[in-house]
Amino acid sequence: MKRIFSFLLPVLLLLSLASCGESINMSTLTEYQNNGFMAELSLSIDGKKYTAHAEKRGEKLFLRIKEPAELAPFTFILGENEASVEADGAEIPLCAGELFSFSPLCALFSVPVAGTWKIERARPGGVDVYVCESGGTVLYIDACSHLPLKIICGTAEADVLSFTAGAP
Repeated sequence: MKRIFSFLLPVLLLLSLASCGESINMSTLTEYQNNGFMAELSLSIDGKKYTAHAEKRGEKLFLRIKEPAELAPFTFILGENEASVEADGAEIPLCAGELFSFSPLCALFSVPVAGTWKIERARPGGVDVYVCESGGTVLYIDACSHLPLKIICGTAEADVLSFTAGAP
């Protein structure tokens, strides 16, 4: 009986330690959006392709489209309930209808942490990521750094080419 007990005890301890998984939640995984950052993006919005530089300062996201070239002179400034376009030092506010067309861009870096999220750990292409899904939003977040790699929100999709966390 002692032999069986001495054999089962270490086995049960190993099993109990292995079952203790890492506790992760959306607040932790989306911490990057609470502070300033800079990012280079490859965007697809309603099937149209763009390359862009995004910078978050305070509560506003500044988005400068690099390609197509005709949008390069403009910086789109997106807030929670406001949007404007800046060109040559002049800022022009956008009306509510125009704001609605920019809502997918706002949502890319203002992912709500509340609600029901399905979070799975995966290794697509050999990269260790968390795949987070809720409604029409899917995030791919690097498992080590907790920085965004890809964000899909409705008809908008962003591949994050580079990301620098911290206030710009």
